[in-house]
Amino acid sequence: MKLKLSISLFFLSFIMVAQHNFMLNGICSKNANTKSIYLRYKINGKSITKSSRIHNNKFVFTGEIDFPTQAIICTHPKFYMTNLNSKIFYLEPCKMDVKLDFNDFNTIVVHNSKSNDEFDSLQNTMEKKKNHKKIDSIRELSRSYSDKMITISDNSLKNQIQKSLDSLDLQLDQLVDQNIKINKQSEFEFIKKNPNSFIAPDLLYHILMQEDEQISYDTIKNLYNKLSPEVKKSYGGKQLAEKLIYSKNSRIGSLAPDFKGRDVNDNLLQLSSFRNNKCVLLDFWASWCGPCREDFPFLKEIYFKYKDKGLEIISVSRDEKLDLWRNTIKTENVEKWKHFSIKENKSAIEDIYAVTGIPVKILIDKDGNIIGRWIGSSVEIKAEIESMISKVFQD
Repeated sequence: MKLKLSISLFFLSFIMVAQHNFMLNGICSKNANTKSIYLRYKINGKSITKSSRIHNNKFVFTGEIDFPTQAIICTHPKFYMTNLNSKIFYLEPCKMDVKLDFNDFNTIVVHNSKSNDEFDSLQNTMEKKKNHKKIDSIRELSRSYSDKMITISDNSLKNQIQKSLDSLDLQLDQLVDQNIKINKQSEFEFIKKNPNSFIAPDLLYHILMQEDEQISYDTIKNLYNKLSPEVKKSYGGKQLAEKLIYSKNSRIGSLAPDFKGRDVNDNLLQLSSFRNNKCVLLDFWASWCGPCREDFPFLKEIYFKYKDKGLEIISVSRDEKLDLWRNTIKTENVEKWKHFSIKENKSAIEDIYAVTGIPVKILIDKDGNIIGRWIGSSVEIKAEIESMISKVFQD
């Protein structure tokens, strides 16, 4: 009986390892003994970081995952990533092999990961490679011209070099835009043709986060709906499904999601309390964000112009250092309107409003509906915001 039980337990543990565990065996092509290498990945939103000591130019990572998942392998313990010291790839719940040069990850090779093969293939199309070579050559030429500018005293020659630099900058912008279009086109085609791929939800998530007005929410949602049930159950699939809900609830035309907490003066602040009374401009910012702080003079101008008509501003800060947040409010002289700290309130407001970068501004009318959303800072954006606010109070 004991023997049968032992055999049963052995086979049960074998099945569990076969179904859920991964093993990543690594070989370094150069002498990297006694050094450490690091791995990071997420399971249902929880970040997991592992380290492995290199011995005889070899290292091993093990862990438990149910689905293929995107990961980062890096030589820096805090994951300060460059092309030379890191690589984004896909882990699979199986045994994998990786070969790398510890000092240059450009030649890294990962074996036995179908998802990673798909990911690499998508990243390395011939058209992309050609564009990357052109971009690298232009950047190199720009650097050489910039170095020349430092050593030259002749103003006429400097002007000629500056014209060349301006021309190169224009070419670079065009190539980068072209690369973005190539990426989107190839990613869309891949997703359409591969609904069973575990990298598809990650690609859709990335597209959704870019908030490209040319790619509608409905387009992304339709592509998500066509993914296989197994892919939808994956970590990436669940993350995409959650983000789609947030994006739907926070896009123009939706009723603004409610939130509440304490403001900078420790008073209760709840968005829904302004409904039927105030037009609210949400301003997502941080003290360390230059463009965010550059917008304060504009915000002061429109606040004092429209506050008596019914405008309220709620500045939502992602500052980690609360003293710096409070001091910046005083320094910038913006105490007059409402201020809300994400950290202090332990708030998920950035998730529910699908904010991934700052500055972001969201305009909510008196009925509580989102009527405007802007990412970044520019003269054009400020003009649009003021134009929309003025129309609100003209009606």
